[in-house]
Amino acid sequence: MSNICIQLLFCLLILWFKTSAFIPFPLLADGGQTSDSITHAEITQSGFIRCLARFFYETRIQLNSNSKNAVNQQEYFAQNHTIDGLYKLAFPDYNRAQIELHSLPLKFILDSIMTHNALVDFDSDTQKLSAAHFDSEAFINGSRRILKLKQKILNDVRDTNKDLTNARELLGKLLHTLQDFYSHSNWIEMGKTTINDRIGVNESIGSIADPNQPTCTSDGCTRITKKCTLWQLFTLRTCPIVYYDCKNNILPEINDQNLLTSGYLFNQFNENNELLNKPTNVKKCSHGSVSDDSSHIPAIGGINKDSNTLIFSPHSNLHFQAADFGVKATEQFLNGLRKDAGDDNFDRLFCY
Repeated sequence: MSNICIQLLFCLLILWFKTSAFIPFPLLADGGQTSDSITHAEITQSGFIRCLARFFYETRIQLNSNSKNAVNQQEYFAQNHTIDGLYKLAFPDYNRAQIELHSLPLKFILDSIMTHNALVDFDSDTQKLSAAHFDSEAFINGSRRILKLKQKILNDVRDTNKDLTNARELLGKLLHTLQDFYSHSNWIEMGKTTINDRIGVNESIGSIADPNQPTCTSDGCTRITKKCTLWQLFTLRTCPIVYYDCKNNILPEINDQNLLTSGYLFNQFNENNELLNKPTNVKKCSHGSVSDDSSHIPAIGGINKDSNTLIFSPHSNLHFQAADFGVKATEQFLNGLRKDAGDDNFDRLFCY
């Protein structure tokens, strides 16, 4: 399926489902009037291309280097590459037609991974599964989910007789959860300047706020009510639209003690299909957005950084930092997967 067809499909889905994660595809960002937000697809593609750049450099470009076609390592890793551009450097004898031909299987695989990443927000098994998004302080279960999916992927890629379609689908699902950690948790609000390198390696990814411990305050959140456009009425199915602008609404002691927290929503579930709602007896953070009814329950507002608009993200001012961490985490995870699987198996996973 072509990338534009995939995006059109998700544009139809978004009319009927409300997502609570990074916007899945650019077309959906436009539809929700968040066109400058960084999407799950863009985060995945950027992280993957960085990994591909390192893979090609270490397995092909470095070996091909001579006085005629030497590549400056520092300049190479500082550049923003494209898949075709990397193929040209890795296979300097290929003409344009050959590059497009040989890179096509990889592009289809990447499209599939991005699609299954986005489907986590629409699939009935994962749309409201807190661990799939690191919501509702489900950090242990979210970490376990990533580790289990990683092991399944490795089991498949290490079997040279195994079809890897399912492994690629699982990789897309895994990357969605990994990326959501940075937009749904308070990792950035803690003042962290690097990604959490425990995720995908250890079950414990940091100290977590106690279930009975308040984590947010209504102070710092401003309620905004606006008339909606016809397009917003059609896509959001609510009018007027009510949302919050929040800054510094996470309790200082939570961030100062480096305690992880994340936003709650209504009608989420755990792995046992047990209902998870935002507590009413303790002031926990909400996820927040025009479609999150829990954001009106104290502590009001929310902390998600999924988009660059307050309509969907009370902490929209931190969106680009969350997206940047998502790209870096995606790259690091894929580099680690390559190390664990071995170059030949990693090559086979992506049909390089």
